Amino acid sequence: MSATGGPPTSPPPGTPTPPGRPSAPRLPEPAREALRKSAREARKQLRPVRKHLIVLGVVIAVALLFAGLRVLGVGISGIPVFSSESCTVTADGETYDLSSEQAEHASAIAAEAVRRGLPARAASVVLAVELADHDLDRPASEASALYDRLSGVTDYRRQSVPGVAQQIGDGSRDSYRDAEPEARALASALTGNTPEAFSCVVKGSADEAPDELSGAGLTSRAEALREDVRGAFGRVPEGGFQPGGVSTGHMVGSAHYEGRAVDYFFRPINARNNIKGWAVAQYLVANADRLDIETVIFDDRIWTKLRSAAGWRDYDLPPRQGDMSILEHRDHVHVDVAD
Repeated sequence: MSATGGPPTSPPPGTPTPPGRPSAPRLPEPAREALRKSAREARKQLRPVRKHLIVLGVVIAVALLFAGLRVLGVGISGIPVFSSESCTVTADGETYDLSSEQAEHASAIAAEAVRRGLPARAASVVLAVELADHDLDRPASEASALYDRLSGVTDYRRQSVPGVAQQIGDGSRDSYRDAEPEARALASALTGNTPEAFSCVVKGSADEAPDELSGAGLTSRAEALREDVRGAFGRVPEGGFQPGGVSTGHMVGSAHYEGRAVDYFFRPINARNNIKGWAVAQYLVANADRLDIETVIFDDRIWTKLRSAAGWRDYDLPPRQGDMSILEHRDHVHVDVAD
């Protein structure tokens, strides 16, 4: 131990090696200098590698940061990564982005095909024309004339989408061919043939609205939604409301008790009605920003404005006794609007 009580120190230079401890052979100075030179050269060669590793680490960290912010719907300096005008449709591993206005127009075009009893292929053709010629900027009322033209095309179901689109549109076959993948994805999702493939991120809060109930027992927002769905799809069996409001039959805290919710029924539960239900459910999400929609539930899946960045999610059913097909919303679409 040292004189100051600290840990043992190394023996000073010149101190004889203790007995029983062989001394290491000392390399000649030229050899030692060669080793030092080799070490310096090795460090020089490692510097660029370390630099690249540092840059790579920074890039990965930034990428992970943006990925996390994208999931949360938050951007740098408070700028949202997803605005209230962000919608997507996914098919065959490809995702296409739309503004909320484009989503509204696309959903109305697809809904008209459903209302007319036309196949999804008809919607694909019309959407291809609208994408290529008008960037989905025209209201559906102007695009609807294309369905009338389509009825005059012989055997359009067996012809290619670009070929039929060229017969009813004003653009080129090449432009319709480029638009075909997105048009097919939109048509399949918004006619209900591809479940939970269409979603929107909606932000911001709705303006205050009167709490008075209509003669049907709905708030003004719920009435506006009901009228909108009827205009898009025709009369769909509906319920979950009654004159004066409902007070039983739903879970605690349900928006039905406040006249803010409507149920659309698709019974019996089968493949055909499931497609119809998904057409309405995804139409509602496409128009959630415009109609101040808070929640859509169907087929044991849920979309909410609050967590809209997550898209469609599993519906976690609260503990409750009853028919599971009803409780899991497999026979009806539930939609509620802001207070």
